[in-house]
Amino acid sequence: YEEDDDDYSDEEDDDMSDDDDDSWKVRRSAIRALAAVVESSKNDPSKLWIDEYAWRKNKSKKMTVAGALVNRTKEREENCRVDIIDCFTRLLAVTIQAAEEGVVVLASSEAMDTSLGSSPALVIDLNAKYAPAIVKACEKQLGAKKGGERTKSSAMALLSTLSRSPNGVGGATQITSVFTHMKPILSKGADGAQHRKLVSAGSKSLKLDALRLVRTMIASESEHDPVDLKNALLETLLTELCASVQEDWYKIIAEALRVLAEVPPLLAKAWGSADDKSGQKAEMDKVASSLYASIEPRLAAHDLDQEIKECALKATAALLSVLHSSLSSEQSGRLLSLLLERLTNETTRIAAIKTLSSVVSTGSDAQMDEGGDLDLSPILADAVSELSSLLRQQSRGVKQSALESLDIVVRCSGGDALDAALYDSVLKELGAIILDADLHISHLSLCAAISVLKACPSCGESVKANVLPAALNLSTSPLLQDQALDSLLRLFKEIVVTDAVDFAELRTSLESRLSSEDEKTGPHGKQSIGNLGKSIAVITASTSSSNRDAVVKDILATLESKGKKTQEVQLALLISGDLGRLVNLSDMEGVASRLQTIYLASFDSPSEEVKHAAAYALGRSAVGSMQTFLPAILDALEQNNEKKQYLLLSALRELIHCHRLDGSGDIGPSVPLILPHLFTHSTDK
Repeated sequence: YEEDDDDYSDEEDDDMSDDDDDSWKVRRSAIRALAAVVESSKNDPSKLWIDEYAWRKNKSKKMTVAGALVNRTKEREENCRVDIIDCFTRLLAVTIQAAEEGVVVLASSEAMDTSLGSSPALVIDLNAKYAPAIVKACEKQLGAKKGGERTKSSAMALLSTLSRSPNGVGGATQITSVFTHMKPILSKGADGAQHRKLVSAGSKSLKLDALRLVRTMIASESEHDPVDLKNALLETLLTELCASVQEDWYKIIAEALRVLAEVPPLLAKAWGSADDKSGQKAEMDKVASSLYASIEPRLAAHDLDQEIKECALKATAALLSVLHSSLSSEQSGRLLSLLLERLTNETTRIAAIKTLSSVVSTGSDAQMDEGGDLDLSPILADAVSELSSLLRQQSRGVKQSALESLDIVVRCSGGDALDAALYDSVLKELGAIILDADLHISHLSLCAAISVLKACPSCGESVKANVLPAALNLSTSPLLQDQALDSLLRLFKEIVVTDAVDFAELRTSLESRLSSEDEKTGPHGKQSIGNLGKSIAVITASTSSSNRDAVVKDILATLESKGKKTQEVQLALLISGDLGRLVNLSDMEGVASRLQTIYLASFDSPSEEVKHAAAYALGRSAVGSMQTFLPAILDALEQNNEKKQYLLLSALRELIHCHRLDGSGDIGPSVPLILPHLFTHSTDK
């Protein structure tokens, strides 16, 4: 696409005086009507980019709606000009949305024949035909001596939208050119003084729009080459961005800090993709020094807007996570001490918790390699102590954020860096909030307890004293499910693996829950016994083979003897099924055949709970011993009556369900054997 100056000449209106010329009102009405067309075509805007129409004066000359809008940005009346740019911005936005939904394809002409193949979606060559003209038109408005602020603001909004499209605003030349046009808007020097003469009193809102555009371009690094972005930013705009943090208006300060927070990840990605890494250390040191000088005063100040404080913490997280190796020990220590100070402040507590989590998790990955991990030892113990004390807060949001951060800190930076006494205090706080009244908080608490146990296996006694009682109470809660249940099972497994509690003692404690709870609240429900069975099965699968054999022996004794309580039989069946999912029961001599006989015989039990527990156990056992149990299920489906067929289909459902959840069992070869039975019984009445 190339603009044609002759198609939209305003010479025909030159003989009119400005007082008599009302033609701009007609043009403005026309563009508003066109904006309505764009809005009505948002589900498929391809016709506005592809279909060509004849325009005034030269009827043989045809142009698309998109092309005409770009060309008409030279409109002399600002009201019309702003509406034209806003209309095209909306058209571009709905087109990008349509591309994300697969309605159209935004691709270069080179990619049409290769990557797209026979795609049914319409192809719009935005990069080759329109992007250069859009950038050129916007730069013309940004550099115009008589251009109004509204026009410049609309032009920057259009460039921001273009940045989200494939290939963004273009290559290195276009990126540098856009940043160059932003420089006088953001600058306080001579360039800035010249710009303020062109617009009214150095508009704050225009500077805010410029910062938003820069942040959008940096954040959309997947659409631009990060090396081009990095080079253009450091050469053209970094000084002005750092200076913007010293502005007076809080919105500009906050936005400038958001932009600075995007710089370290951009550098990491740019240098990560570069083959020649010479000069990396010097550049990193220079950038880190500039960012520190801009961020530290805002992080240290107290009498600032809340938005500035939160943005300063975000920028600090990016600086420490990526460029910690380029900071001196004094600089890193200063930022960490300020972070700890913000953690103890009620107004910045949540933001500081998130910052600490980000610094610990990404800093331990050592993104820039050369400097190694970030040394958190100056604040680590105090931070963990503060986080654990926050667990006593009434605010659920504070507790949730503190638990998530505590888990990350202990998992990434715990171990020998913290002493046993501190871990003990943390475990006391965790045990106090493991309740079925709030399962999500319980889930997070259990995850943190697991991280503590992994980081410090010697804390087993503290886990036994502070966390285990609450975990045992939770194990028989009828409300326990989903994430909380999974976390509880992982805790029990970790307790057995680390020998925090003797296996026999833990098993006895779990089994005693069946009888002790009966005395208080009556018979257990299906959900409670099921969770108890899963817990015992998990610790049995995690223990030694001798302990496992003893458990299986007791299960068989319970199931083969008569006179046992219904709940005891039900629990034994559920344990055997969940254990069969985790280990191959056919590896134990004679166990699989005996259990198979017991399961099928239990279908004749007068208790409905026992019948369904047997069906559950049969299906779950088939997961770990497919060759043993699946043929028995399929054979029994052909021989038994409808009531037993229902139980057998329930067992088959458990097998398929477990395979769907985690791919347990190689069910593929058995599908041709299973499907005929499912088709046959799908027509049962």
